[in-house]
Amino acid sequence: MGSRMGMAGLAPLLVAVPSLAAAKAPVELAPATPWNVHYADDYCRLARIFGTDKQKVTLSLEQDSPGASFRMTLAGSMFGAQNAKGDASITFGAMAEQKIMFFPGTVGADKDGQPAWIFGDSVRLKPYSAAEVAAAKENGYSTTFDTPITEADEAAVTSLLVGRPLRNPVRLKTGPMKAAFTAMRSCTDELLSHWGIDVARHRELSRWVMPVTEPGKWLKSSDYPRDMLAKSQPGIVRFRLSVGPDGLPTACHIQRSTNSKGFDDAVCKGVMRRARFEPALDKDGNPLASYYVNSVRFQF
Repeated sequence: MGSRMGMAGLAPLLVAVPSLAAAKAPVELAPATPWNVHYADDYCRLARIFGTDKQKVTLSLEQDSPGASFRMTLAGSMFGAQNAKGDASITFGAMAEQKIMFFPGTVGADKDGQPAWIFGDSVRLKPYSAAEVAAAKENGYSTTFDTPITEADEAAVTSLLVGRPLRNPVRLKTGPMKAAFTAMRSCTDELLSHWGIDVARHRELSRWVMPVTEPGKWLKSSDYPRDMLAKSQPGIVRFRLSVGPDGLPTACHIQRSTNSKGFDDAVCKGVMRRARFEPALDKDGNPLASYYVNSVRFQF
């Protein structure tokens, strides 16, 4: 048993693999709706429907803070045949093919629910380069920093190809993604303003908040809530820390949680006690109030 935590502002390594020619030509699905941007209290969502009838696919992209990585969900009847979790072949435009882990699920109300593939927070338009992966390993990290995606990259991506484990690959004809991600940034900027963050100064940071202590040690096995332990109950908690100009956490907020409030309380108590940071610096090198987002997985 124990709790596991990834590095904040970091994402699991995604290694680009050579693109393999599909055995069958992909089914091309045109958009059936415009992009919709949903402003929620703790996240922003881009969503669009492609195709119709049995070939209808809903693509959702979510962020709960600014960055190049996002959560992704693909929903539709074609995603119901593969029941086991695993890796999916995902290619944005002419970027390198990626193998990304997904979990099967359902989106929508019970009677109208659609089968779905649910991806974590590590999806990117452009996978990490070999140099970025090597640098992370050289520095002793199992994860790499969320390096930026340029607006030129966003404009160059005009489709999403979904391959294995689908028997027949599907290409969603998104059109250039720049406008969609510009809308997403407007939403995440609004999130920051609600958190009391100086959005303008954060656009030009010379350094983001950096952990001084190892995030994987902020929570210990003894922090596992006893009642959850007795039930053998796992959990995943996404949290946000407000970090002052002195590098000390000033508040903890739970952004998403899969189980009971017991996990939420344990996470905030542990990270507020043990997390320490080098503060964010503006373009002139002056410290300023900022934030840190990460996830904790409780499991046996």
